[in-house]
Amino acid sequence: MTHRLGLLLPEEARDRRDELIALCAQAFAGAPWHEPPLGAVRTVDRLLDSAARRPDFHAVAALGPDGELLGLAAGWTDTALSGADPAFELAELVVAPAHQGRGLGRSLHDALLVVAEAGPALLMTLDVPELTDRYARWGWTVLDRRRPARETRDHVVMSNP
Repeated sequence: MTHRLGLLLPEEARDRRDELIALCAQAFAGAPWHEPPLGAVRTVDRLLDSAARRPDFHAVAALGPDGELLGLAAGWTDTALSGADPAFELAELVVAPAHQGRGLGRSLHDALLVVAEAGPALLMTLDVPELTDRYARWGWTVLDRRRPARETRDHVVMSNP
């Protein structure tokens, strides 16, 4: 299947709220996340209600031939993961299950880092080999392991210089 990558402006993201929720619900329902559908609603609402209002918010979408949303990468500059110096934080990287394993996630990842003109970048993800190995192949290294509040599983903070 062909796709195209493009910027997803905050207004467009808000207009695609239901589609974003469906995408996240599909992508996070399976391994390794096993998130309930309400988790997708919380993820998208956090993205749209606070993050997308930031001047440093960046999002890249993968769209199918009919304009359907196949994937999304989004982030912003913050100190939440670094604890001190501002760094670009890759906050979301989501690909519809039917399109996973074809390089779409890597394309979204790379495009977001280019658009954001990110120098050093950070991300936090589950501490499972399926995810940490993938990001390591893409140039990320583990900086820290932690268990965020209200979480039952360990996470890693990774850096991409």
